[in-house]
Formats: sequence, C-alpha cells, structure tokens
Amino acid sequence: MIPEKQLLEIKSHLEDSQNPLFLFDNDVDGLCAYAILRRALGRGKGVAIKSYPDLKEQYLKKVDEFNPDAVIVLDKADISQEFINGLEEKNIPLIWIDHHETKTEPSLIKKTHYVNSLPSAEPTTYIAQSIFSRKEDEWIAMIGCIGDVFHPPFAHTFGKEYPELYNSSLPAFDALHATEIGNMVRMLNFGLMDTITNVVNLTKFLIQSKGPYDLLEENHHTYTFHKRYAELNTFYKKQVEKAEKADPSSPIILFTYSGDTSMSSEIANRLYYNHKEKLIVVAYQRPDKINVSIRGKNALHITKELTKNIPGSTGGGHAEATGAMIPPLAFDNFKEYIQTLKNSLQNLK
Repeated sequence: MIPEKQLLEIKSHLEDSQNPLFLFDNDVDGLCAYAILRRALGRGKGVAIKSYPDLKEQYLKKVDEFNPDAVIVLDKADISQEFINGLEEKNIPLIWIDHHETKTEPSLIKKTHYVNSLPSAEPTTYIAQSIFSRKEDEWIAMIGCIGDVFHPPFAHTFGKEYPELYNSSLPAFDALHATEIGNMVRMLNFGLMDTITNVVNLTKFLIQSKGPYDLLEENHHTYTFHKRYAELNTFYKKQVEKAEKADPSSPIILFTYSGDTSMSSEIANRLYYNHKEKLIVVAYQRPDKINVSIRGKNALHITKELTKNIPGSTGGGHAEATGAMIPPLAFDNFKEYIQTLKNSLQNLK
C-alpha cells in the first residue's frame, strides 16, 4: 500500500505538468492506469511500451516528438540507464509508478520520482486510482485490477452497482475468467495487439467513455475494436483447446505455439484457471526470441532458476504469474529444464 504522503506528492507532480507524456506497459494494467490519470488530468499523451524487459533508450524519440514537461512511466519494472540519463540531460522530470521487483540501480532510481507498492504489490491501476479517487473512473480501475488478479477495496460496492458485470464473492483470478469485467480485460489486452493507429484510437475511446457499457456496445466507434477482439478470441480459444490435449497425468502443461500473435499470458491464465493443480508453461516461438508465460505455485522461484541457468534469458513477475524471454538457440536447454522440473514434481507425488 502506498502511503498517503507519497500519493499526494505524485498527485502534485502530475498536476504541475502541463504537457505530460505517459509511457505505459503494453497490457491492461498499464493501459487502465494511463486512462485513469489522463482522464483525471484532462491532458497528456500516451504511448504503449513495447520494449522488453526494460524501457529502452529508443523511447527518447517519443520525448523529442512530444516535447513534454514531465514523463510518467507506468507498470514497468525496469528503466534503462540511457533513458533515465537522457531525461536528466533534457531536464525533464521522470515519475515512475510500478508494483514489480526492479533490477534498476538505486543510483538511477534516485534520479526519478519513484513509487512502488511492494511488498503488497497492488497493481499500477490501483495506485493510479488511489491518486485521484474519482468515482467515475472506478469501472476502469476494476478492469485493470482484475487484469492483474487483484481484488480492490471498492470491488464489493462495484459488484452491487453492476451485478451483471462482476461478482465480488469470487476470488480475483476466478473473476478474470467468469465475469464480464474479466471479459473486458481480454478485450482490451487483445485490442492492444493491433496496429499503432487502432491502439491510439482504442486509448482515446477508453479515455472518453462514460462507463463500462460504452466498451461493450458494438457501434461505428467500436467496430474495429470488436472485430479485432472476435478474431483474436477465436485464435485464443483454439490454442487453449490444443494445449488441453496434454497428458492429463503430468504435473506440468507445456504448450508451445507460433504465428503472428503473441498471447502467451492470456493462454497461460486460462490454462491455470482450468488446471489450478498444475504448473502452466506457455511458450510463443519467434525467430528472434521466445516469450514464456508461467503460472502456478512457485512460478516466480521457477522463473528465477530458469533465467539463472539459461544464458541470455530474462524474466520476472509475481509469485504465481511470471513472464520470461529466452533466446531461440537456448530453446533445447529450456525444454530440458522443464523436463527436469517435471520429473522432480512427479517424484513428489
């Protein structure tokens, strides 16, 4: 939980900025955090961060393009030395709001206005909502929080107001897969997997929306968004069906796939919902890298061991939900590691 004093300090920095640039992680938590702050301030530009694992120097080009008087980074665990020093040279303050463990050097963090909700690790969306606490933004906060598997304090009240959208008696992870708010999480995550133009249009629409039903209604404003969701949802369901054909006696579901669309996180979440007793490992293969999503007990510990034992790999996340990146040449080592892990888990039975 972020202390009230820190929230007020961040609020003051935000309100002092007349032309802020928001750089947000390319998922529903980052997007919703941006939408909440942008709606509250009524000004600023937003850009989704595609670089992994850190915010890289290339985004200084966006700083030059928009000429902001402050940069706000949302839901990103690490920021490169080049980016932080680049902003310092331009004399532009950096406000950094996050909830992950960071590997960024403390000397670099001191050059920023840094807020992190660890060890409680409430999502960035929840921190953003806590800064201004506007009732009209709670529906967006609900989407972002459930997208990061967090049950915010206002969830019960929201469930009473919108019983057809949310059941507050469900655990957050179950709500992600069994409520309309959870469906909206997938809609927005899939919407972020589109062209830059369509992502910009989606963020503008979210900022201007009056309530959750604006997002659900299909009309000329949302046609492209709903069309993209339908296409990717079909692909998503097919991948889950393929993964479900795994050996039912195995303690691990390892599923690999390829193609034009990376959605390993969404596939892994669904598989873990269906098989909470198993460890879920979903790998998306590309020629230049392999994105891995891991779900289950000790997922973070396993990810740390994986990245320690496979040169060139990176990863991190939360206790039961992590992501990693593996060089293609190390894929055989990765599969060997999973097989060793599988054998050890079977021996524990």
